[in-house]
Formats: sequence, C-alpha cells, structure tokens
Amino acid sequence: MSFREKIHWVALVGLLLGFGWYFITYPWSIANTQAGVWAAVGMLVPVTIIFLVPMIAGTAWFAIRSPKEANLKEDEREKTIHLKGTHLAYYPLVLGIWANVFFLINGIGFGYSVNILMATLVLSELIRVGSQLYYYRRGY
Repeated sequence: MSFREKIHWVALVGLLLGFGWYFITYPWSIANTQAGVWAAVGMLVPVTIIFLVPMIAGTAWFAIRSPKEANLKEDEREKTIHLKGTHLAYYPLVLGIWANVFFLINGIGFGYSVNILMATLVLSELIRVGSQLYYYRRGY
C-alpha cells in the first residue's frame, strides 16, 4: 500500500467519524432557529479536531515509518487516480449546491440550509476519497 493510499484511508475514517458524529448528535429539533445555526458552528470545532488529529498523527506516523515514500513525487498513475476521484466528486457537489439554492428559494430555513451544504460537501469528499481508494485497490 502506497503512502498516499494510507493517507486516504486515514482521511476516510476521519471523515466518517467526525461528520458521522456531527450528523448523529446535531440537535435537529432546533435546526431552523438561531440556536441551531450556532450549534452547527459550535459543533464544527470538535469535528475539526476529530478529523485533524488522526490526519496529522497518521501522516506523521506513515512518514516516519517510510520517509523515502513520503517524499516521492506523484507518478502518472497517482495523478490519474486523483483526477478521476475529483471528477467523480464534482457532480454530487454541484447537484447539492443547486438543490440547496432550490430549497432556499422555496423557503427552507438557514439551519437546514447549513446542514444541506455540509452534507453535500461531506458526501462529495467521501465520494472523492472513496473512489480514489477504489482506484488504488483496483490497480488503475
């Protein structure tokens, strides 16, 4: 398993843990109030910590264990994998943004809008990282 693939696994787990916690524990009953918006903002601090700590620790751990591999430039295969993953994530991101605009025009509250945007971003990132891991495993 390459260094970048290991980092992608850490990112996938961090995203699932951080935003899984966010969406499970978010106080949905007050989502459309000012308190709900502030709850979303306040919950982003622990989500960031839950995501960043494993990313920093994992990157440091894997870089210490294989410093030569950590300093290698991306080869053509890895560039293609990253390009394909980013391409696949673009469409759900655009559709989610347009859905959010549609919901805002039709009167959805800002609290729900913030969470739709967050879910769109997280889903797109999971698709990006997940598809890149698929291509790494497939040997693309």
